[in-house]
Formats: sequence, structure tokens, C-alpha cells
Amino acid sequence: MEYTIVKVYRVPAGSQVEATDRLMGAFELGVERDYFAYGYVKGPVGESRPLSRATGASWWTLVRRQLLGR
Repeated sequence: MEYTIVKVYRVPAGSQVEATDRLMGAFELGVERDYFAYGYVKGPVGESRPLSRATGASWWTLVRRQLLGR
């Protein structure tokens, strides 16, 4: 069986090159989930379903929680 998985990332940037560089940097640092917008999985028989976003908090949220004690 073969599945098709599509992940969409939204990256704020001034140009396509800058957006690509930021996303590649995020992949290298392991924080690409900060830019993850949504995903989609298509099964072998045409079944399809949305891919749920990871429930983990972003690095910024974790830092904010630690600094503010929330």
C-alpha cells in the first residue's frame, strides 16, 4: 500500500528565497512545527483525511511559560 502525505507550511518572508531559507533553517533546528499550517493524507483507495497538527507547544510558548511562570 502507498500513501500520499502533503504538509503545508506558512512562512513569513519578503521573498520566496528568504522563505525557503527560513524553512530550511527550521528543519535543521528541528522547529519546523512552528511553521506547520496543515497536512493531508491520501490513502491507496482514494480515502483521504486531514493530518492533525502536533499538540506540542512551540519553542516560543515554552520559553514564555518558563519566564512568566505560567
